[in-house]
Amino acid sequence: MGEKNVLLTGGTGFVGLNIAERLLKEGWNVVLYARKPLDQRITEELQALPGTLSLELGDVLDQNRMEELLNRYEIRNMIHGAAVTPDEKTEAAHPAMIMEVNCMGLLHSLLAARNQGVRRFLYLGSISAYGRTAFLGKPLEEGVSMGDPYSLYELSKFTGERLLNRLADLYGMEAYVARIGDVYGPWERPTGVRSHMSLVYQATSRALKGQSVLLPRECFQDWVSGPDIAGETLALLEAETLHYRIYPFCSGTRWTLLEWCRLLKERFPDFSYGLAGENEKADIEVNQTRDNDPMSLIRLKEDTGYEPRDQEISIAFEHYMRWIEDHEFCFKV
Repeated sequence: MGEKNVLLTGGTGFVGLNIAERLLKEGWNVVLYARKPLDQRITEELQALPGTLSLELGDVLDQNRMEELLNRYEIRNMIHGAAVTPDEKTEAAHPAMIMEVNCMGLLHSLLAARNQGVRRFLYLGSISAYGRTAFLGKPLEEGVSMGDPYSLYELSKFTGERLLNRLADLYGMEAYVARIGDVYGPWERPTGVRSHMSLVYQATSRALKGQSVLLPRECFQDWVSGPDIAGETLALLEAETLHYRIYPFCSGTRWTLLEWCRLLKERFPDFSYGLAGENEKADIEVNQTRDNDPMSLIRLKEDTGYEPRDQEISIAFEHYMRWIEDHEFCFKV
């Protein structure tokens, strides 16, 4: 069976594509599983990489379909990334859909993996599982910082982690949570699944168009790039032994969106930015009024030795700008 064969649910999304690209560069055979086909331009770029790319349409609620693919492609590793990221309006209108996709979709994926003998299962979780605990002004420490979810998305990601923990114990599965922090970067584009783009994407999009942006605050967060999420995922897949169930995925370094805007201004002189005053309203979409506290890379470094490439803001900025030169279509709606 193919030790480097992987099925990736939600594979055509922002984070999924970063992971797929990195795995393909390393010679993995990647099956992207999603409800909608991938843009032809993206497909052609990924198909040019060393690994083999396969695209399969389907729903994460269809366990039989996933089992058939796992068997047909001789899949030994599975990454579950499919999820709905709703805003309050979507929460109010479609609560059952959100919980069904985010929780039952994970359940069916886990069962499919168990039934077909998958070696290692990774669940792409979220810092959102901490809920209100992420805003207490203290570093987030696994096993110490307790989750306090409130929104449906937070509840679904928290529930997903606990669901995975229980089933992994029941079935003796190698199943792990990759708890993703504030992510931005390559392949982020409007898909209709996320309520809005990352703050970094929104500011960068305005800069590319020579527009302005008014920020609600400086936004001091542990921003992590899509390529680093992909590198961390590869590290977990290839690690011989993993000692923890949950691994925070972050950069280990904090910087502000205001600093990013300064770099954008230097690159795009027509762009302007500022902080909203007392009687002004920010014109950028945000889903929280406070910044997440930082997570820790200690577990990941201990078990894999992985070091993020985009820790320094100037380096991260240059990497993203170079990528955008050939992918401006991701910023056109």
